[in-house]
Amino acid sequence: MSRRISHMRVTDSLATAVEYPDTPAGAIVSVAWRIEGAGRVVGGLLPRGHPDGGTLGKRILRGERIWAAEMLPWEQEISAEMSLVEPGPPGSPARIIVHGPSGDIVGYLDQPGLPSGRLQRLTTGLSRDARQVRIRAGGRVWWVRATHLFGVRVMRDSGVLVYATRGLHAEFEPVADSLDMSVVLLTLASIPSSAYAPILGF
Repeated sequence: MSRRISHMRVTDSLATAVEYPDTPAGAIVSVAWRIEGAGRVVGGLLPRGHPDGGTLGKRILRGERIWAAEMLPWEQEISAEMSLVEPGPPGSPARIIVHGPSGDIVGYLDQPGLPSGRLQRLTTGLSRDARQVRIRAGGRVWWVRATHLFGVRVMRDSGVLVYATRGLHAEFEPVADSLDMSVVLLTLASIPSSAYAPILGF
């Protein structure tokens, strides 16, 4: 049975431990979901200067029954004003860390079709084919792609669908496990929609 997701955007909301379990004090929550079978899940940021944010800051994922995860940018600073991670080419991927029950799972997020030059990146980004985001972690590879106008599909390894939007709803497929859910939700909460969708506003 698929797990349906309800979500709402939150604008720069300071999270508290009561609202979102296991979320670091002072985290800024940007999106909140309710997932069938997983409860409440939030995506947010720890900007540079936060005690747990690191040198550049990072994006985080926390939830009631989901593996915690974080995304660290390659070279850009995370702040309340510039809070999203721009996925770069393979030579400068963002780093993902999923805190699984058996230990940390380290992965990387990039856009393989994206050249490294700034001007080339701008012109290549106009092509819909360039808006494919690759995630590698735990021996798996996921592809995040745009569908239709505002939709998104995530395929794992050799064509296994793990997540898709259907109209106004989003669902994880029955094959999706905790690693799939953590990686997909962290990615969708951390990168701008223009990285995988042909128009803004998803």
